[in-house]
Amino acid sequence: MAPAFDTQPVAAPRLRVGRWRAAGLAAVLIVYLAATAYIAHTDLGLQSLVLVAAVFGILAISLDLVAGMLGLYSLGQGGFFGIGAYATTILANDYGWNVFGLLVLVLAATALIGMAVGAMSLRVSGLYFAITTFIFTLVLTVLATDMVTVTGGLQGLLGPAFPDFPASLEWLGTPLVWCIMLALLACLGLVWNIRHSPLYPILLSIRDAEPFAEAAGARTAAIKVGVFGVSAAMAGGAGWLFSFLGVVSPSQFDWSVSLNVLVMVLIGGINTSIGPVVGAMFVSMFPNVVNINPWLQEIVYGALSILAITRLPDGVVGIARRALARRAGEIAPAADAAAEALPAALDTAASPASPKDSEVIVECRGIEFGYGLGPKVLRNVDLAVRRGHIHGLIGPNGSGKSTLANVISGGLTPHAGEVLLKGTRVDGLPASSRSRLGLRRTFQAAQLVKELTPTQNVMVGLFDRVPRIIGRAPFWPMLASGRRDLAAMQRRAGEALSLVGAGDWAVRQVADVPHGIEQLTQLASVCVAGPDIIVLDEPATGLSAKEVRHLAAILANLKTQGVTMIIIEHQTRFLFPLCDRVTVLNAGEVILTGSADEVRADPVVRQVYLGE
Repeated sequence: MAPAFDTQPVAAPRLRVGRWRAAGLAAVLIVYLAATAYIAHTDLGLQSLVLVAAVFGILAISLDLVAGMLGLYSLGQGGFFGIGAYATTILANDYGWNVFGLLVLVLAATALIGMAVGAMSLRVSGLYFAITTFIFTLVLTVLATDMVTVTGGLQGLLGPAFPDFPASLEWLGTPLVWCIMLALLACLGLVWNIRHSPLYPILLSIRDAEPFAEAAGARTAAIKVGVFGVSAAMAGGAGWLFSFLGVVSPSQFDWSVSLNVLVMVLIGGINTSIGPVVGAMFVSMFPNVVNINPWLQEIVYGALSILAITRLPDGVVGIARRALARRAGEIAPAADAAAEALPAALDTAASPASPKDSEVIVECRGIEFGYGLGPKVLRNVDLAVRRGHIHGLIGPNGSGKSTLANVISGGLTPHAGEVLLKGTRVDGLPASSRSRLGLRRTFQAAQLVKELTPTQNVMVGLFDRVPRIIGRAPFWPMLASGRRDLAAMQRRAGEALSLVGAGDWAVRQVADVPHGIEQLTQLASVCVAGPDIIVLDEPATGLSAKEVRHLAAILANLKTQGVTMIIIEHQTRFLFPLCDRVTVLNAGEVILTGSADEVRADPVVRQVYLGE
């Protein structure tokens, strides 16, 4: 297993960068508060314009939290928005509830409703998820329209009055301005903190490469439901704020509002900290700034929105960020840098372990599996892998090799039989639970987040090695322990990349690195956790001869450290010299397990696999 997660003092250059960043954030905060003070003392017309934009900015941030970070395009934000506004208005006006007590109630209620809706909706994905959340908003709109005695029907209800400042604070100006602007600041701070925490790469890996996140120990379904609950609570809080701005009616929360919020996110820049706020300012202020014929105004707004979404897919903020990145761009290292770095990488390896060769660490007993109503892919498969061994799995295409790897690693549940890791039965456990037993895996097609750097992708592998990542994420940069752990994770990720010879590519986006570096990054994300068992699914696919030799040296080095490996591979010239034992599959059945020489000499294997 991995050694205890250690932290070391942060280097002086990093401290200097941190101080400059803190100074910059302090300056931005001062400007923001000064602008808020100005708005709090200005005329009601400007206040109304800014506050509506700020409330919709919070609503857009709530959508970007799930759409940008998890790829869940929710059309239910208008529904949660309406729940917050109606609950506040009805309970404050009709029952005299304290509005700040109602804020707590609204946040809790919308979070719970959001988690329930999320748990049901997350059974589907993509367009079907959007349709499910759209129906949720549609049902709430119909209820708000038809329950006239409670909601006021189409005419709506007059929202409650926001409490005044005490006499000693009247000099601050309009209290609602401070409340809404500070709420917007808090939401921006929450999102900014998450983006600068180790949870952010995990969320993006769930969005783009969910099997990768699961293999690293992330309970992806629970994380999705939890984040969706936070997003719903944020939308409900926006509804609480909106209730103080005037009339609350169904037209302000229907499906078109959810669609407009999505447009805000796309125009400003999806998965950016301030992009949703920029988009909200454009959408909410456009009718007031462009004061022309309403019919023509709608046409101009629609045309500009379509133009922005189609021509600027990264949004306004995304385009600006990309331009700045180009100006600060780095020169890519040579394509052969990884292979040339191998000797130095191997010199830093840990001292060899002394495995107990007699101990079976991975065992499959009578595994049966099939997809749907088709024929069985695995038939009564038995497999025993000893500690510290490299065990090869070979066979023709369609023989069940990758399916068996998925059964061992938790991606698939066998229909019959048992899977044991270190003597513990795990065939009923998900992949995230098996990672805690020291099992990690790679994939034939590298499962990585293209927009992140190799370092950030490798940090995903440390998810279950660092305590309380999820709980600390909303406050991560503010916590001394968070800053220490992040620095330690970055250092460990850099060491893992150097170990596999990809250290020169650590700061470039994965989308910009060669295929071989992608494969090495995937291997580094596994090695960084210090696993006992690694399952590698065709790791040499697409590699050049030089890269294959480099990979073989890395795997041989891992074996000297006592790591057990199960390797699925077609390239027997690469695989056989590494393996202690080889299992041959054909049509879902084991036809032979033996040494590489025994497998190579067996006439049945030569016929069904080697074609002789």
